[in-house]
Amino acid sequence: MNQPIRVGIAGLGRSGWGIHANGCAAMPDMFQVVAAMDFEAERRADAQQRFNARTYDSFDALVADPEVEMIVVATPNFLHREHVIRAVEAGKHALCEKPFGVTSADANAMIAAAQKAGKIAAPFQNRRYEAHFQKVLEIVQSGVLGELHQVRLAVHGFNRRWDWQTLREYSGGQLLNWGAHILDHALGVMNLPDDAPEPELWADLRNVLSSGDAEDHIKMVIRPENGPVVDIEISSAVALGQERWFIAGKSGGLKGTTAKLDWKWVDWSQMPERPVERTPTPGRTYNSEKLDWQTGHWEDDGNSDSKLTGLFYEGFYRAIREGAPLEVSPQSVRRQISLIERAKDLTGFS
Repeated sequence: MNQPIRVGIAGLGRSGWGIHANGCAAMPDMFQVVAAMDFEAERRADAQQRFNARTYDSFDALVADPEVEMIVVATPNFLHREHVIRAVEAGKHALCEKPFGVTSADANAMIAAAQKAGKIAAPFQNRRYEAHFQKVLEIVQSGVLGELHQVRLAVHGFNRRWDWQTLREYSGGQLLNWGAHILDHALGVMNLPDDAPEPELWADLRNVLSSGDAEDHIKMVIRPENGPVVDIEISSAVALGQERWFIAGKSGGLKGTTAKLDWKWVDWSQMPERPVERTPTPGRTYNSEKLDWQTGHWEDDGNSDSKLTGLFYEGFYRAIREGAPLEVSPQSVRRQISLIERAKDLTGFS
């Protein structure tokens, strides 16, 4: 039987501790936390007490630990590129908390360094496993909605924030936070070929409520050469929020939340053809016909969010120990990072 992967966690904050440390602890047959790094002594003490792990106050010391096979990079966003590259160059696999870099150059450099070192560097896009997103993909890919012409995703809230994530100097802001997840979902639905041209992009980023200078309100419109127009809103400054999903296709549509989806469609092959009539409409009426709608409904079982980290880590374990393909590859987030970078450049939030 394969041995657990020996893990070192860099950064014991909300993600490093709340997601990754907890995730590894829940999978002792696959992962063992043997080392951890944080600048805060109290956090290091937590890791030592919980895991009996060696603890360090510098990344240099963590990356030099010979027992560590894999490093979770959960340090602030602007350090992701440096820490992932140093990890793989030291012979460790690297799991990078999103975002997988702040710029396209960051993502490309991490991919190149991992390939050169013969190690795995992967982005932690755990929300790709969300049940509602997987259901949306299933419905879209089934073809019942027909060719899509519009997709809308919204994440709305109304709250102030005043931590480091509100500062541009630390690569904070909602676009590198929630944006990494929502763009990942949007691009999944768009399903653009790898060689497709970069889509047109319009963006409006604003700082409305947050104490720092990074964006907390985002509006993006993405228009590919072929495919649906995608409208994205991510905001901490919308008091009356809207549903997460709205999709319009040639044969039907879908709407809903992360907990409930509804969709309906019509089978045009079972309907009479309607050639254009150039003569006046009888009785001055408007065109009208009865559509034979078919409907679908889905509800989450209430437990799917608790499974996200485990599903991701299981796939990562198989990639390292069994040589399986990465379920979430670094190449798959390249366009996401490019769109984030372009949106920031367009709006002066770089």
